[in-house]
Amino acid sequence: MKILYYKIRAFAVTWLLRLLPRNSPLVYKGQGSAIVLTEQVAILGIRKILIVTDSFLGSSGILDGIKQQLEKDGVAYAIFDGVLPDPAFNQVQAGEALLRTEACEAVIAVGGGSVLDAGKLIALLYSNPGDLKSFDGIQKSKNPGLPLFAVPTTAGTGSEITLASVITDPETHRKVPVVDSKLIPGYVALDAEIMKGMPKLITAATGMDALTHAVESYLSTASTSATEIQAKAAVRLTFLYLARAWHDGDDMEARDAMAVASFYAGSAFGRTSVGYVHGIAHQLGRICQTPHGNANAMVLPEVLSAYGNCVHERLADLAVLVGLGENGEAPSSLAQKFIKAIIDLRTETELPLKPNGLQASDIPSVVEEALAEAGDLYPVPRYMTEIEVTAIVRDLLPTT
Repeated sequence: MKILYYKIRAFAVTWLLRLLPRNSPLVYKGQGSAIVLTEQVAILGIRKILIVTDSFLGSSGILDGIKQQLEKDGVAYAIFDGVLPDPAFNQVQAGEALLRTEACEAVIAVGGGSVLDAGKLIALLYSNPGDLKSFDGIQKSKNPGLPLFAVPTTAGTGSEITLASVITDPETHRKVPVVDSKLIPGYVALDAEIMKGMPKLITAATGMDALTHAVESYLSTASTSATEIQAKAAVRLTFLYLARAWHDGDDMEARDAMAVASFYAGSAFGRTSVGYVHGIAHQLGRICQTPHGNANAMVLPEVLSAYGNCVHERLADLAVLVGLGENGEAPSSLAQKFIKAIIDLRTETELPLKPNGLQASDIPSVVEEALAEAGDLYPVPRYMTEIEVTAIVRDLLPTT
């Protein structure tokens, strides 16, 4: 009966996601595109804007060009740099309070996925005041948010193009998914120059996040011809360029390609949702504070293996796409080659394989919440059993 419930729920979620109205952002791409985007603020007649970022970026000099352009154009600004990894309700509330106090008319979010998620919710909360818990779910807001500009500094989350934000309830530590078409930014800059200083670990983790989005989107039963094209583009770009960007952070061709891969992957999974990799990864973040990209990388190949035969043909498509074999080979063989290639990429980029602090006593909670999340939200290729998910999670325990 539970599997039937999951299938009905996934069908409903799939069609709701497809029917949601969406605006396509104006996208600026290439080195210096963040400044071109900033020029748009004054063109729109905005007199004061809130810059949302984190404390590291706020003091790193990355914002200097954006601030200088705003000053040149006569646009006043306030800065909220209180966003932490896996942002919680209180950070969004503090940012919205500053926005209101400073009488800002728009939001520009400059940072990684946490900053973009927080910025999106700050803009939405201003126009829909109330308890953030009321946003939990799909399309719960009534009014459009403030004008929103997004400048991702990492290449992986795709938050700059998705209609979702993940926010943590500080009381329960639960990651609350907010899905609302009003969260899609109106203006986006994919600026490789800003991503040039990304540390190697973050380069690897966010790149694997993009790959996870693309692969889970391609495997989703909600995939369409359009999302398949986007997902395939993201997979190919990631296999071609992630290791290059990791080895040489100044390789601007690789940085630019990974920014595009992240955007395509975000576009794809924004319509198809994800799967068990995310269901498990979110729990690792909740319990162990594992960065999301790292958590995805820890279980992506393991989840793909656990799916078994039902994903072999789809993974075979991706294996051929990235040059791991030919169409005539057995799908099972090609699928294994693709999974091994992910493991090899994970190894080459020196990503951690186990979360810090996971204990055997945590396993039941991780498994229960992962099963519920995937069952309630994700149109996965096959619903896994408690035994299967437990085996994946148990392998994450530290070796003695």
